[in-house]
Amino acid sequence: MTRDPGLDRFRHPGGGSPMTIHEPELTTRGGPALVSVDGRTYPLESVRLTARAEGGLALSRLTQRFANPYDQTLEVVYTLPLPADGAVLGYTIRIGERVLRGIVEPRERAAAAFRQALAQGRGAGLLEQDRDDTFRQRLGNLPPATPVEVEIEVLQRLATLAATDALGLEWEYRFPTVVGVRYQGAPDRVPDAGRLDVDRDEAGGIPTRLAIDVTVAGRTPASTRISSPSHSILCEAGPEGARVRFGEGERLDRDLVLRWPAAADGLEAGMVLGGGLAGDDGRYGLVTVTPPAVPRATFARDLTVLIDASGSMSGEPLACAKQVVQELLRGLDPQDRFELLVFSNQVSRLGRAMTPATPDALRRAQRALAELTAGGGTEMAGAISEALGCLRHDAQRQIVLVTDGQIGFEREVVAGIMNGLPDGCRVHAVGIGSAPNRSLTAAVARAGRGVELLVNDPVSAREGARRLGAATARPVITDVAIEGTALLRPATTRLRDVFAGQPLVAAVELRGHGGALELHGRLAGSAERWTWRIAVPEAGGASAATPATPLPIGALFGREAIADLELTLAASASNAEAIDAEIEALGLRHRITSRRTSLVAIAEEPTVDPSAPTRRQRIAAELPAGVSAQGSGLLGGGGETLMLASAAGPSSPNARRGAVRDPAARSFCARSAPGGRAAAGRFAMPPSGCSTSSRPRAARSRSGRRGSGPPRTISWVCSPASARRSSAWRWWFGTRSKPCPRARRASGGRRCSAAWSAMPSGYVTWSSRSRARRRHRRSSRSVPTRPTPNWKRR
Repeated sequence: MTRDPGLDRFRHPGGGSPMTIHEPELTTRGGPALVSVDGRTYPLESVRLTARAEGGLALSRLTQRFANPYDQTLEVVYTLPLPADGAVLGYTIRIGERVLRGIVEPRERAAAAFRQALAQGRGAGLLEQDRDDTFRQRLGNLPPATPVEVEIEVLQRLATLAATDALGLEWEYRFPTVVGVRYQGAPDRVPDAGRLDVDRDEAGGIPTRLAIDVTVAGRTPASTRISSPSHSILCEAGPEGARVRFGEGERLDRDLVLRWPAAADGLEAGMVLGGGLAGDDGRYGLVTVTPPAVPRATFARDLTVLIDASGSMSGEPLACAKQVVQELLRGLDPQDRFELLVFSNQVSRLGRAMTPATPDALRRAQRALAELTAGGGTEMAGAISEALGCLRHDAQRQIVLVTDGQIGFEREVVAGIMNGLPDGCRVHAVGIGSAPNRSLTAAVARAGRGVELLVNDPVSAREGARRLGAATARPVITDVAIEGTALLRPATTRLRDVFAGQPLVAAVELRGHGGALELHGRLAGSAERWTWRIAVPEAGGASAATPATPLPIGALFGREAIADLELTLAASASNAEAIDAEIEALGLRHRITSRRTSLVAIAEEPTVDPSAPTRRQRIAAELPAGVSAQGSGLLGGGGETLMLASAAGPSSPNARRGAVRDPAARSFCARSAPGGRAAAGRFAMPPSGCSTSSRPRAARSRSGRRGSGPPRTISWVCSPASARRSSAWRWWFGTRSKPCPRARRASGGRRCSAAWSAMPSGYVTWSSRSRARRRHRRSSRSVPTRPTPNWKRR
């Protein structure tokens, strides 16, 4: 087991005996698990979120209250989420009467300072960023019976939800409260997998509850028009706007989402000017571009929908995904074309390849979509490569990725988009579930110059799909770029298109002498050039079109610029050292956390006796609402369950028509998949470490009809579970059929078309086709398997 040498054993500053820390490791080895949480010793007592939203920005303060329930010094490790597009502005810790204020340092230097403070008995806190929305907080030297409060300040932009015929333009405020359960793939595929894997509470033992106090400031109070698809809220009008609270504390198991009409704040084209945090003397602006009238000429669309059917999508998430896809298909025009790709361990196609959106084709796609089930891993990179193909020269290829995003190798997916995105192709991301991985969905949308949309539940899925369809059906302006004499540098060079009903907001750094700022692009469907200009006053000046804000916009600029550099690094690692140095420099200049910079807060005087023993504890988290523990790989055998591994991938209609044939043996192969659920509850799994000679009693059928027959054997082939989350269980289904050439198999010969498949009824089915194939009838016979095989019986 790997331990952090700076935390396992410390020496007294004066040279005393080493101090042993006795608790589980600070990184999860072997994957996350369900654990039983004792609320009496759970260090995190409560969480409170206060925020103020105004003019497209929100400043939030997250307050965590900890307590040391032991009679020893305590060190706490807590993996927490923060907004993926937010900039962390402040980090303050209160230990009793002491106040510790965080400072931004390079990652290694901050970690070293934290370890030194622990060795000296001083209270300390360290906040490190592992992903855009995933942070690791360590609090050390917490004395017994002493309250500890941690405050984290975050500045973020509000999302804009596209207007539809039934719904107007809306602001959305989103704050995450729990990290998702990530699929890590093969061992060592994700270097920091142990930091991302968090144990989950299995029986509702976590006592921590969330309270909120959010003020929505605007020209007119909109308390009666604020809605939340995630929680039950109470709204009241106040002197500064609407105030939103919970009726009672809520569990930390889903994102907090609030929405209200943007018209109340008078969203218009223009620019907001602002500065940075202390020490940053730059001048920055947020440019908002509202779409002009829909152009006379528009593109036809080639729509590819990538559907995540992995185990983590089991249950409610997959129902949301189906609802989104169904609404997208309903919004297609006759001149559009579409295709549906499904991925888990492999990529399969629902129906035909790119096909015109005729009524018959749409009905077939809807039927195939209704039969889709979830199971297996989340091999998303291959699905992206499959989707980035050829397109018509007179059409815009739009790829919509529908997923919960719960993977640890986000960079692989982003690299596939950055290196393979053709001209005229856009990639949009739809995050599914109560706690989607925005480290993936936001990066995918940025790399693909598309839109990110987040859907919480089946109720809001239809509304979200309509917004996505309205925003992407007819792009208004494409190939947007920023220039001008007032521009020092844009935060990103990958500006998305301007869609109907949805503004574009871009961060820029400006020159002190002012000048002109120009945005230009191409009106969709034509060669006509579109240009928008605005005059920028000199430093210290303002106008009606360029109002000033006291909020540190420079921090948002830095956050966006770092995200752009991360895309460049994902596309090519050849210049990794230089890019990392630039990311570190931006983090230090703008005083924000990043992958290369951390916040560290250290007490000036010791808070505990450094020679006393210290207990350390990594805090377990809630399982996100609606997520299946079994589908996410948290149950049994490292979360491995059996599913068919066919060329079709997940349990789609194409997958059930035939399993993968092993040419060396007259059999068909079914493999397990981490987090899979396709065969969960249908077949009993052999115990871990069984040998290849372990066999259940062969299942026999009754005397079959013509065209059906019993299996010869059903044998287990077990591989050792030495590799975390990747050991492959295999079933070999023996048949009476002989190996036959492809030509004969394709001709429909009865003996050559026999196949085993996993059916929803919970049976193993052997099916064959008549040689005459009269009316394409299929005769089949179900053979029930033993629910509990006797492993000692041959």
